[in-house]
Amino acid sequence: MLAVTFVLLGGSVGAGPADPGDDGKKAVLDTEPKLTLTPALPPASPGRLTAIEENPTFAPNGKDRHYTNGAKLAYTTSQLSESSFWSRPFAWLGGSLFNRPTALTDDRLEWTIFSQSIFTAENHNRGNPDPEDRPFAAWLHGGFTFLQNTDDKQLTAIDLQVGVVGPWALGRQVQNNFHTVFGEQQVRGWSYQIHNEPGITLSWNRHWRCNHDLGGGYSWEIIPEAGATVGNVLTYAEVGALARVGRGLKADWGPDTLQPGLTGTSYFSSERAGVNWGYDVYAGVQGRAVALNIFLDGNNFKDSRSVAKTPGVGDLVTGIELFYRDTVRLGFTFVVRSPEFYKQRGPDQFGGFNLSFGF
Repeated sequence: MLAVTFVLLGGSVGAGPADPGDDGKKAVLDTEPKLTLTPALPPASPGRLTAIEENPTFAPNGKDRHYTNGAKLAYTTSQLSESSFWSRPFAWLGGSLFNRPTALTDDRLEWTIFSQSIFTAENHNRGNPDPEDRPFAAWLHGGFTFLQNTDDKQLTAIDLQVGVVGPWALGRQVQNNFHTVFGEQQVRGWSYQIHNEPGITLSWNRHWRCNHDLGGGYSWEIIPEAGATVGNVLTYAEVGALARVGRGLKADWGPDTLQPGLTGTSYFSSERAGVNWGYDVYAGVQGRAVALNIFLDGNNFKDSRSVAKTPGVGDLVTGIELFYRDTVRLGFTFVVRSPEFYKQRGPDQFGGFNLSFGF
């Protein structure tokens, strides 16, 4: 919005001795109107529907084992108004978990309509899986994420997910029905999956943008990030960083992936980048100190299959993404994940696609 301030300065200067340096002339003040401009806010971008699919078959050397599939469908709102009920947590937690608002702060809410992750042992042909291999398990959940973009310099996310692990998470049905459709062998071993248990996770994460403009909408940047997750499904602390180069980088904060992992969340706004189309390539790393992983440690309240997890896990990621206005965003991420339990044979690899539409 333009703020126009007309300041009319006039009148004569009071009488008094002339300054020796002005040859006895009286000071004259500029009587022309002065125009003061305040920064214009970028127009609000629309809400977005996002779909994510992760699978080891998308990786060059991926094996159908351990983390065998992840899927998510979510809706992210446009910028929340100050009067919205969902804006209240940003106000309550401003200055602590969130930043205090500025003129360019953009607050949004992401609804996870559903998300499912499936885990299996390496050998799918054994009716009784190797007890020293990863247990069969699935995690079906939904929830919401508060997203705050502060001046395109920091992104803060608070995420709450609630769901269930065990047979109610429908891992067996999804995997074996998929195999049936594509004429693949049925996966055995699901009779030994971890038991039903309600699950909850609460996460806080913050990204910092260090952007270097190259002109013409192009730039390169480094995005460090840190966060923590607590709950009876996953409990861990994380640190990481993402390096990107391309056009329109300020439209988002990196790839949208499933947690745990290095994710820029679903936040997106091409108006913040100031370009109609853009693309980038990226590479990054994240390390996690893991206190609890129910998919390795087994159930919290019942005896179940379990393995000895490694307390530290690292991800290497690389990928590419592109967008056209706020209409469509498409990306692919390749991930190499270090062994998550002591007797695991080598790292895991998987790829992930994310596609979102604005409307």
